Formats: sequence, structure tokens, C-alpha cells
Amino acid sequence: MSQRKILLLGKSGLLGSALFTELKSAGHQVFAPSREELDVLNYKLALKCVSEFGCKIIINCTGYNKVDECETNQRLAFQLNAEAVGNLAQVAKKNSAVLFHISSDYIFSGDKDGEYLEDDEPGPLNIYGRSKLEGEILVKKYAKDFCIIRTSWLFGPGGKNFITKILARWDSGEEELRVVSDERGRPTYSIDLAKAIRLAVEQNLRGIYHFCNEGIVSWFEYAQEIFETIGKAPRLLPVSALEYSLPAKRPKNSALSTKKIERELGIKIRHHREALREYLQTLIT
Repeated sequence: MSQRKILLLGKSGLLGSALFTELKSAGHQVFAPSREELDVLNYKLALKCVSEFGCKIIINCTGYNKVDECETNQRLAFQLNAEAVGNLAQVAKKNSAVLFHISSDYIFSGDKDGEYLEDDEPGPLNIYGRSKLEGEILVKKYAKDFCIIRTSWLFGPGGKNFITKILARWDSGEEELRVVSDERGRPTYSIDLAKAIRLAVEQNLRGIYHFCNEGIVSWFEYAQEIFETIGKAPRLLPVSALEYSLPAKRPKNSALSTKKIERELGIKIRHHREALREYLQTLIT
């Protein structure tokens, strides 16, 4: 396996930090500038920086992923999830580089009964999903070589996620934890996704793919798994998304099929419960 020269954007995030470690451990040369060093909203600066780095692989883990905040900060959502991505796609083309871009399950409406395939029709329900879909459209419009990887329900070290939030609620003394029971998806461990992205880079994957861990659950069932794993039994109350009343509407079903990426990379993705146990160990120790 030859060493690759890679430009990684979003190193400080939950996925970016895991991916930086994974790529470095595999012997790749990784440049990971901060947002101050490389502002993806500044096309001319991004073009200059990428040209100077001389990387033929760009991995974009940046984005505005605070789903509810996107409803009130619509302009910022489209700037960071679409405009910036379009800039990177054009920069990649100018430098004859391939762009690996991370997208979301929230580009889908949630009306499908089964798992979503890569070529299923999108229909985002919220601003976050719309902005992520626009980012995908711009990648396909401007980039000559690209790989889009959609993921869902991300958890892992180095950032807030559903697990840290519900444990924090329990630690704060909430007597009854209300959890949405009518939205379903597949949780994704950042460490596992980082390994898949590294393989995608090494095996020159192109096109659109889905990656998440095995096992479909509702948020309520997921919460049950979390507390069972750590041997705790708080009072969990299942509620509908309508009752929970968050600003952004979520898809009822955002489960993604991963058969395509498993076939292309020659891997078998493990169940999220195994990854959950591994992650919770890091929180406990």
C-alpha cells in the first residue's frame, strides 16, 4: 500500500479526529489545517492552500450538523453544508484531486419501509437535510472525481452525541428520561467509519455509498441498549416525535443500506451494539 498525501478538513470534529488518527496510523501523510488556516468559504484562499499542499486527495468532514439550530440559522447551514462544499469540489477539479465528502441520512424523507439505497429519491424534511443534499448536488456538478459517503446517528470519542447527551441527562438527576420512539435508524461508530473511509481512499472508491453500523433501532430502543450495557435502569418513557417537539422535523425511518460499500470494500460491518460496548468502555475508564 503506497503512502497517500491527504488534505483532511474538519480534524477537530467527532469524525475528523478519528479519521486523522486512522490515516496517520496507516502511514499516510495528512495535512489537517484549522478553519482559520483554510476557510472553505473563501474559494480563492482554498484554491491557493490546496495548490500549496499538493494533495491529490481531499477529505471533507466539515459541516454544520446542529440539526435544530439549522432551522433558525438557514443561511449559515447552506453556507457550510453547500456553498463550502461547492468550493471544495471546484478546487478539487482545478487540482486534479479526488474529493471524499461526508453526507447524511437526513437527505431522505423517511417514508420508505425498508433501508434506503444510494440511488433512492431524496426528500429532506428539514433545513439541515436540504443543505446536505445541496452539498451533494454541488459535488456532482463540479468535481470530476468524487466519493460521497452518507452516514447516520454518529457516536464516538471527541464530541457530543446521543450517548453523551442522554448519560448527561441521567447524571443530572432527571427522574424520567423521555426518548423518541417513532424514529428509526442505524447508529454509526466514528472509529468504524474512519476505517471505512481510509479503505475507500486506498481502494480508489468513486460514487455514492452508505456506511453505518449494523442494526436498526429507535432512539428509545437505543437508549435502552445504552443503559443495559452500563448496568443501569433509569425510568425511560417512550414518546412520539410530535410529543417531544423539536424545531426540526426528522425522518421516521432513516436506515441506510450498506450492502454496496460492504461489497465494494470487501468488508463486513459489525453490529452497533458491539461498537457501543467498546465506546462505553472508553467513557467509563
